[in-house]
Amino acid sequence: MSGYIDEQLIENTYLYCVKRIEDSEAAKDLAQDILLEAVRAISEGKEFFNFHSWYWRMAHNKYARYMEQKKTPAVPIEMAVGVMENSPLPIDQIISEEQISNLNYSLSRLASYQREMVIRFYLKEQSVRQIAEELNLPVGTVKRRLFDAKKKVKERFESMKKIGISSYAPAKVDWFWGYSCKSASGILDTQKMAQQVCVLCYKNQKDINELADEMGVAPIYLEPVLEQMVGVNLLKMPAKNSYLTNFCVFPAREYIKAEAEACEEFQKHHYGKKITDILYGLKDKILSLDFYGNDFSYEYLMWILYVIAGYQVGTQANADYLKKYQGKYRNEAEREYRITMQYTMAEEKEPHFPDTIKKVVWSNMHQFFKSARYGKLEYVNNYAYAPFPAEGTDFQKGRDFWIDGNNISLLLELTENRKKNLNVYEEEIAAGFIKKGIVEKSGGGLKVMVPVFSEAVFTKINDIVKDAVRRLAAEYAEAVSEKVEKRLLPYVRKDLMSNFIYWDMKMFLQPISFLFYYGIYESGKLQIPKDYEKSAAGLYIKKIS
Repeated sequence: MSGYIDEQLIENTYLYCVKRIEDSEAAKDLAQDILLEAVRAISEGKEFFNFHSWYWRMAHNKYARYMEQKKTPAVPIEMAVGVMENSPLPIDQIISEEQISNLNYSLSRLASYQREMVIRFYLKEQSVRQIAEELNLPVGTVKRRLFDAKKKVKERFESMKKIGISSYAPAKVDWFWGYSCKSASGILDTQKMAQQVCVLCYKNQKDINELADEMGVAPIYLEPVLEQMVGVNLLKMPAKNSYLTNFCVFPAREYIKAEAEACEEFQKHHYGKKITDILYGLKDKILSLDFYGNDFSYEYLMWILYVIAGYQVGTQANADYLKKYQGKYRNEAEREYRITMQYTMAEEKEPHFPDTIKKVVWSNMHQFFKSARYGKLEYVNNYAYAPFPAEGTDFQKGRDFWIDGNNISLLLELTENRKKNLNVYEEEIAAGFIKKGIVEKSGGGLKVMVPVFSEAVFTKINDIVKDAVRRLAAEYAEAVSEKVEKRLLPYVRKDLMSNFIYWDMKMFLQPISFLFYYGIYESGKLQIPKDYEKSAAGLYIKKIS
């Protein structure tokens, strides 16, 4: 079959004929004649302005000639995929050259439950009672759905709704996430329709027809996307067949302004220097703890300590900020992940980060492995973006993949014995470690450049830092939270306030992006690798008891 002729068109052609000719065999002959005419035109290279308009006009002409040859009056007819009028008229009196295509379009816009009613009642000629019995629905429900379907077709047929701007100029979206977000982020990463749905129904709930109209797609193509999104809680359904985005979505221009104001507070009050000074004040206490790497340069360990300090400032600042709500909003513990999305509409000028925002993009990725000798292990890449080898540039070269279940046990063995005798397989793994900067040749052996912490020691470091930054966290919360709320709260639905105060605000009160910028470009207190492509700075392993 050609690109024009598919199974649906063949079926509709037969239905068109069988409704007009009582003899089913004659109807099959006429349908075949119509289809052969179409195949002939296509094979001869005929150009179609609108194939379906041409096709149904040709079909009507074929039918008219058939009736003339039979010298019998034509029976009332309606279009194969259309809806019969109360007082039927010949097709050329009620349907213009382009209206057939428009009505096809209208029917394609119906939601599945409405579309099924039209097909059963008008094309398959089932009675209301028969439909109700087969679908296990009340007769009243069937009547209501038929009425709604006819109403929607009439609306679109008489005054075709303009396709929404997002169908040809979709919003540009960006988002970040945390926790166990693999399934949800996978949908957003691969399906542009899902991204647009999030933007279209973040303010008010919309049904599938409203979303389809705005996006310029038939509901039948949108339905599986919506089902997937509901399945992973990207959307919720406050009412049947209506959808709401289940996380906060902000205009990018406002979100960037909020970030700029938070960064301004960070710089104005010298929080980068204050946090760095606090960490250096804890140097002796931290290095006295028992962990592999306590003999490393402190400036090298600062790639890890900056993240710990940033988390502790953010957690405590958020706790201080939450006091104003006095438990009014419950933390939604059932959420497996959190997402924040920003959007820029097509007609808007894309906002750019002002020079005043001094931050870096960073991401810490955690992976868990089991070792027969060492038990449960956690491998952490504290910095998964440029200037280090980034996951986004070459997925398999990113530092997330430098250590895995196949080599992590050998790495830990080398932390215990630098001069371990290696077999051929282990030598190959060690060569890969050296090439990436995970291991260095030292003193006739191999020195692992990745710190290793027990769970107890890592908790102890967090507690030490937490106590040291407590006062600064309260100060930071007061400086930042009011400005962010003023900028972003107008875009937060009441049912998402919990998400906003426990997640979105926490991200603003967690200054790791600003802190890393200060450490990399301003402080001189962070060890800068000679070659970021061959550095294990910011990587660590934790033994989980």
